[in-house]
Amino acid sequence: MLEILVVILVAGMLFAIILPRISAAPKRIVVENALTGIRQAFSDTAARARASGRAFRLTLDADNSTMTVSQHPDSLSREWRPPLPEAPREGQTSSFLAVTERYELSKELEWQLSDQAYDSEGQIVFSFFPDGQAGGPNLEFTIKNRKFLLRVDNITGRPDIVEQE
Repeated sequence: MLEILVVILVAGMLFAIILPRISAAPKRIVVENALTGIRQAFSDTAARARASGRAFRLTLDADNSTMTVSQHPDSLSREWRPPLPEAPREGQTSSFLAVTERYELSKELEWQLSDQAYDSEGQIVFSFFPDGQAGGPNLEFTIKNRKFLLRVDNITGRPDIVEQE
């Protein structure tokens, strides 16, 4: 009887330690998927600008949780052109970037937008240039009651997402 009581006590302690981790897993997965979607949109657009030699804009539609890619309308996109790729040799395939014009972000994202986030046309725009530089506003958002700050690195175009206290 004492052995059964000890086994039940040990099993209860293990269950008390493991249960909070298991119940937090779905929340963690939702947060990581949302952050991955943002990172993917930024890195794809930055790579596309570098590879094509043209400047691109990534426009956030916070209401629909989407980001749309478009070519930047200014003359900076004509300053640099990448070297032409060599023709593929026999037995080789040519490589190219996948072109995505619209990124669907998680519906769990709740954006806290200030007036400084909008440009003169009333849009939230991040710009990516062929030399790797980028620019855009700092944005705050929450996912599953966790608060984050999104900044674009001006030199690399990489999104820096920092969790806030």
